Amino acid sequence: MLWYYLLTAVPLGLFIVYLLVMDSFKLTKWSTLVSSIVSGMLIFLLSWLICRIPAIGQNKLMISIVEELCKGALLYLLIARHKVGLLGDATIYGSAIGAGFGLMSNCFHLHHLLAEGAVNGWHTIFLGFEAAVMHIGCTSLLAMALMMVNQGKFGHSQRAKILGTVISYAVTIVVHYVHALEPIDPLILTALLVAYYVVSKRSLFKKNSKFVHEWLDEGINNEIILLGALKRGEFAGTRAGEYLLTLKERFEPEDFFDMYCYVQNYLELSIAARSNLILKEAGIEPVRDPENRARLSEMMVLRKRIGPTAVAALEPIVDRSQVNQWAMSSLV
Repeated sequence: MLWYYLLTAVPLGLFIVYLLVMDSFKLTKWSTLVSSIVSGMLIFLLSWLICRIPAIGQNKLMISIVEELCKGALLYLLIARHKVGLLGDATIYGSAIGAGFGLMSNCFHLHHLLAEGAVNGWHTIFLGFEAAVMHIGCTSLLAMALMMVNQGKFGHSQRAKILGTVISYAVTIVVHYVHALEPIDPLILTALLVAYYVVSKRSLFKKNSKFVHEWLDEGINNEIILLGALKRGEFAGTRAGEYLLTLKERFEPEDFFDMYCYVQNYLELSIAARSNLILKEAGIEPVRDPENRARLSEMMVLRKRIGPTAVAALEPIVDRSQVNQWAMSSLV
């Protein structure tokens, strides 16, 4: 029955093929993608151990809660570490975690059925396929929701972010639980889930591509001009330079110098990050400048040295959005 086990990997294979077709910016780091799939498999083992507790494993709602919380914890870590910066790559890595989780879930379920001699041909295949697609869909949905919370779509206050996170998890758990109740035939449910995933993700990738183009067009020209002016000693003649000079009287001279260095490092890193995205879209391997790691480290040191007040004061010049931090962290 080896072919049964081989078929459990079909959803994962289809996901990777779909990703290759839709990811026009080649935003995906394959090392992170593979580690997300493997992590999803390990997360399944963790949730499986938790669900062996009778009070949890015998309750479909509790199983849904445990599985989504386990997958969500990994997503939260990726977003917090700036490994994800756009809704497009959020859905990629979320889907990868769900694919790994679904693959392991299928293998365990199939092993159990084979041991009992309860394999029912194509019905079993579609049941496992549909469950894997559900995990991919739920985790990608949660990833997008958590990204929207992180970007302040639900509000920028801490209370709004907590509420948005709770709602995101609650919606995903409800979807998972409804699936567990098996409201309709697995074949029909599989077709509906696949159709929804393909249509919704195609639309998302188009919006993601448009956003990246706008982000590149709006930022890179201004930053090149600012960096050139800064290196020529003409930064004070720019609007950004004029704004920076208004802060001079509010900070100590050594702090103001650090702020100046902070802005320069930011401009160099941001231009490099945007340039790499342009190269990726053109199918050219980006240049890996070893100095970027040193610049990022220096920015971290300078940020701590100047303090949160100065960092907040520099926000009109230094874009600290999730997408910018993600783009710069991808340089190393």
